[in-house]
Amino acid sequence: MEHHVQIWKGLLRPKETVHTLRESTNIQGYRLRLLILLLCSSIVFGLLFYVNSEEWLNMPDARAMNLSDGQQLAASILIGVGGAIAGLVIPFVLIGAGALSSWGFFRDLGFKKLFVLNTYLFVIILFGLAANIPFMLKFGSTEILSPFGFGPWVKLLTDNVFLFTLAGWVTLFFIWHLIASTRLLHEASLKSSRYVYTVSIGLHVGFILVVSLINSMYHMHLNG
Repeated sequence: MEHHVQIWKGLLRPKETVHTLRESTNIQGYRLRLLILLLCSSIVFGLLFYVNSEEWLNMPDARAMNLSDGQQLAASILIGVGGAIAGLVIPFVLIGAGALSSWGFFRDLGFKKLFVLNTYLFVIILFGLAANIPFMLKFGSTEILSPFGFGPWVKLLTDNVFLFTLAGWVTLFFIWHLIASTRLLHEASLKSSRYVYTVSIGLHVGFILVVSLINSMYHMHLNG
């Protein structure tokens, strides 16, 4: 059996396409779609690095170099180019990490098929990052909390880094990722619905808890 990779159809109507992945011995259309995804990722991360270049150039070591305006512009462009190059590698890291984290729970699919499923999900991550770029350009920083989530509202109520970082992860794109992940795994795997829901929700919640804790400890270290 062949599985034809159809990103949008897989994300929006997984029942019509993903069920063939479980029994497939051949995956069609994956390389072309992965290439397109890499090109889009390169553009998005290039812009993200370029937006963040001003903050990097304001670091003590960079300011000590006394760069002229022209040199700062050139440095910003180089940082953006570095981001574009990184954008060709980051998808493999994130997709691989996603596949690896769920591999122990879905051995019936195997790592290769989980890698394909997480390629579908990386599209959502890329959309979430791209949607924030206009706001980052407006405020000149990648440190802003996504306006598509609860982070900005929680930050108005508390300065607790753990809480507003945790809330900052709960965005429309995070919820979309959670729902899509659950639906894809439910269609592709032979596991029960309860098992799929429990694992998918557990992995997503565990991820944002760990990241928020690490960010909180990092800020505590910076503040002494």
